[in-house]
Amino acid sequence: MVVFVAGAVLTSCKKITDDINISPNQPANLSTGYALTSALQYIGGTGGGGATTNINSYAGELYSQYISETYYTNESRFALAQYDYQGYYTGPLTDLKQVIDFNTNDKTKNLATTIRFGSNANQIASARILKAFIFLTMTDRWGDIPYSQALQGNVNLTPKFDAQKDIYTDLFKELTEAQAQFDDGAPLTGDVLFGGDNTKWKHWANSLRAVMALRLSKVDPATGSAEFKKAVADGVMTSNDDNATYQYLSEQNNENPYFGNYRTRYDYAVSSQTVNTMKANSDPRLLVFAEKANTGDYIGLPYATQGDDLNNFSIGNRSGSTIKAGNISQIGLAYSSQNSPTTWTSYAQTLFAEAEAAHLGWIPGGDGQAATYYTQGITASLEQNGVDAASITAYLAKPGVVFNAANAVEQIVTQKWLANYLGDGWESWSEYRRTGFPRLLDPVPTAVSADKHIPRRQQYPQSENDLNKANYNEVIARQGPDALSTHVWWDK
Repeated sequence: MVVFVAGAVLTSCKKITDDINISPNQPANLSTGYALTSALQYIGGTGGGGATTNINSYAGELYSQYISETYYTNESRFALAQYDYQGYYTGPLTDLKQVIDFNTNDKTKNLATTIRFGSNANQIASARILKAFIFLTMTDRWGDIPYSQALQGNVNLTPKFDAQKDIYTDLFKELTEAQAQFDDGAPLTGDVLFGGDNTKWKHWANSLRAVMALRLSKVDPATGSAEFKKAVADGVMTSNDDNATYQYLSEQNNENPYFGNYRTRYDYAVSSQTVNTMKANSDPRLLVFAEKANTGDYIGLPYATQGDDLNNFSIGNRSGSTIKAGNISQIGLAYSSQNSPTTWTSYAQTLFAEAEAAHLGWIPGGDGQAATYYTQGITASLEQNGVDAASITAYLAKPGVVFNAANAVEQIVTQKWLANYLGDGWESWSEYRRTGFPRLLDPVPTAVSADKHIPRRQQYPQSENDLNKANYNEVIARQGPDALSTHVWWDK
């Protein structure tokens, strides 16, 4: 009996000594495909409503004036200045770094929990592309951000802020290398964006390079032109099948954020900027983008309406697909049903980028080729929204739609804005800052920001001032005041 007890004690002591820091409920190794899925879901916003870290965040769509707030109007009037980016670093960027590390390290790259999700090369390439996309979104929002010293964990808790110019240079490199890294090995699993299709990942990476290149049209057109040519040569999107479309599901944990909001709150109506721009040319997409008001017409809510003036408007409500209309338009069912998808980067957007590049002389063909790309971009967007061929032909013939070289940039960017409706609002906001188009309400009369203009960037989270003071002081000395009115590097 004594021996038995002693043996039991010795056995117990061995377990305590060896395993105290090992959770029996925690996997010993990362399942890399789940990390890729997690990163995609994070920026898709599943389970998190319209969080500011979503690609189709309410905030980005408001800055781009696609929608208007019906009750709480702080965001559309720029009362919120500081936006937190820590969730990007601790969430999807960490996930993607681990995917890359596990597929690179000799000790982990051949583990079953790694190779079951695709070849090492395919996993690394897709993770690099998605990581670049997130960093692109971040630097376009805040300007200079922690980049080269980020994601080092306890090794460096106070990373420096890299200059946006340097970040862009490295993102061009990352996307160029990543799109060439895919191999013919096992396809990706856990890829809820492209279903493991390497060609679509490549086309997305190269289309993002084209988007980035145009961002340099004023600050560094020589580099922009060179990078655009290389992106097109490597192969950009060629049809709507290539669209980077995130598909929501018909269940609450993975539902479209606008459906979630319309379950009880109804905080967002289609803006008068969207409705009136589309009505001016009898745009057939309006029937898809919005629902009719109780007058039988499409009525937008004027952007940044506030206070007692909001009492003049009612958005109504809905039950499933049954609309009980108010006197302003709800978001269309195609964009606000539980499983409605959202498109982050589209074939239409890529064609509009090529149209502007041709107009600028960056690629061959001049304004003749620009007109072709422009028309193809409109067609792609209308087809994406289910518009029939006869209606497409009629719309393209509208005097306000027919390409006019003298007004090319405004036409191209306005159509790009329409094509990106409730997709990547941060991207549309960036294009507005770069070009001044479309013609949005700016300044915003009811804004509470100092200059009342649409912000040029977002302010850093308070944690940088509190916990990374030296680097915070250095970046504002270089970039300018930590204010909504400070222009980022490419915004000239």
